[in-house]
Amino acid sequence: MKRRSIYSIIIATVFMSSLNSCLKDTSQPDFTQNKPIIELPIGSSAGNGGGNSIAAAFTIDEVPSEYFIYVNYAAPEANDRDVVVTLAVDGAALDKFNQVNEKSYTLIPESSYTFSSNKVIIPAGQRKVKFPVKINTISLDPTKTYALPISITDGGGFTVSGNFGTLVSVISLKNKWDGVYTVSGTMLDQVNPLLTGDYPRTFHLVTQGPNTVAIYDADNKSFAHGILNDGGKTVYGSFSPVFTIDNETNSVTSAVNYYGQPAENTRAARIDVTGENKFTMSADGKVPVTFKVKYIMIQNGTDRTFFNETWTYKEARK
Repeated sequence: MKRRSIYSIIIATVFMSSLNSCLKDTSQPDFTQNKPIIELPIGSSAGNGGGNSIAAAFTIDEVPSEYFIYVNYAAPEANDRDVVVTLAVDGAALDKFNQVNEKSYTLIPESSYTFSSNKVIIPAGQRKVKFPVKINTISLDPTKTYALPISITDGGGFTVSGNFGTLVSVISLKNKWDGVYTVSGTMLDQVNPLLTGDYPRTFHLVTQGPNTVAIYDADNKSFAHGILNDGGKTVYGSFSPVFTIDNETNSVTSAVNYYGQPAENTRAARIDVTGENKFTMSADGKVPVTFKVKYIMIQNGTDRTFFNETWTYKEARK
């Protein structure tokens, strides 16, 4: 019994000694001593040194679009004074981003964005504020993808983050008819009766210009129009209508083939004037509700396939 007691005392002593050693260990980081950092915290990084980016899509409009990025005071405790942070458009950052990520984004023209100021104040007691930007979408080319690279040039006396000191906003443009739709309807191919319509299905209308959209087949991941061949799924090669729409009436005024009018395979597109050929819009006129259209695929100069479709808007295209 005495022998067991001695062993128990030894084990307990070793345990307490180990515990005390852990409690006195100062090798663990003390996060309360971290110095404040000023950063642009929103965005994703590819982890390749090219910087952080965020996607920003805008609808083309004569009224400039409101946009903002966040500026953050990162520290264990809230700041005890106002912090004035200075920002600037950084073309060199975009050059690096494009090179590392093998992109070719165009630096947004200076005339197409407006800052009320190049400075933003993080008030005492706050951590995150918005830096507002206005984007003049009507002056941009919707066939291009632009980028607005913004860097912190002065942290107001605090350290600027090495990883989150720059943010590249990748800007894509959409007109008001752009979106994801569920499509139903009928199709008649006068040359090959085994080719029939494949409805319902999901199509996208993708902006090609301020007043034009092209059919993009989400299932085939291409500008195409999915159909059936004797019951099996296929597409018409090198054929995707591009619709031109009147901004005031939302009526389709014409259709051409995305691949050329005609394409190398002689296919072209035109509107069937017997159709309604018009978008019904929401009460505020900004979002489509339905789109009823009739159009024709021409081949070798002859009307070949007749489409009569109803498109129902589902959601914005991501």
